[in-house]
Amino acid sequence: MIFTYKQTKIHYTASGKGEPIILLHGFLENSSMWKPLQKELSKTHAVYALDLPGHGRTEAIGYIHSMEDFAALVLAFTDFKKLKSFSLIGHSMGGYVALALAELKPGSGKMDKLILLNSTSLADSETKQQERNRAITMIQKYPEAFISMSVKHLFLPEDQKRLASEIDTAISQAKQCSQQGIINTLKGMRDRKGRTEVLKKLSDKSLILLGKEDKVIDFEKTKHLAKEMCVELEIFPGGHMSYIEHPDLLLKTVHEFLS
Repeated sequence: MIFTYKQTKIHYTASGKGEPIILLHGFLENSSMWKPLQKELSKTHAVYALDLPGHGRTEAIGYIHSMEDFAALVLAFTDFKKLKSFSLIGHSMGGYVALALAELKPGSGKMDKLILLNSTSLADSETKQQERNRAITMIQKYPEAFISMSVKHLFLPEDQKRLASEIDTAISQAKQCSQQGIINTLKGMRDRKGRTEVLKKLSDKSLILLGKEDKVIDFEKTKHLAKEMCVELEIFPGGHMSYIEHPDLLLKTVHEFLS
């Protein structure tokens, strides 16, 4: 399915009936990452999964994909679908977008529940920003190698064999991203601001799901912040890809929180 935003065709999937849930993928992912979860959630909810610009079947927009731009797009989608309220689940970068949306005036009022999956309200550290810059250089020189290496890095070393098929699928999804889309998004993540104060205001309706061995986000800082702000926190075994590593546990946790 398609809706048009800033003269760009935004691809999305829709299934089920009931209270709306919007699923936001992470960097180098697309709406298809949610298929197993979407199938189950759509038994009780209306579920929408978007391909954000530069990912999946949606083309890049301009020269930088800021989290605010992505958030404005999602808000426009809720208007397009005439959603008076909705819950949001964001994986990694999708969580950054969800928090940016919560900062927008109409967005915060429409949000029922927020689930940050393997995500954080913190901005990039200086070291992480430098990593983003190196990644931009690498994607320009060695796009194939960058994509394969980046996706494999999201999984724990001990899971490389067990999840070999799933990793291949994730790499195939990542290869659907345009080079410009990847560069735009790296810039947007690098430059995003922290939104811990935004999350604090949503503490009573938010859930943070973290992988205990996640090397992509700052696990200890995010865990500490969640406890400090009294945000509900669930810690899964494994790393940054909980939706692949522990799909049944994720579904159970999401169902319990939404109900």
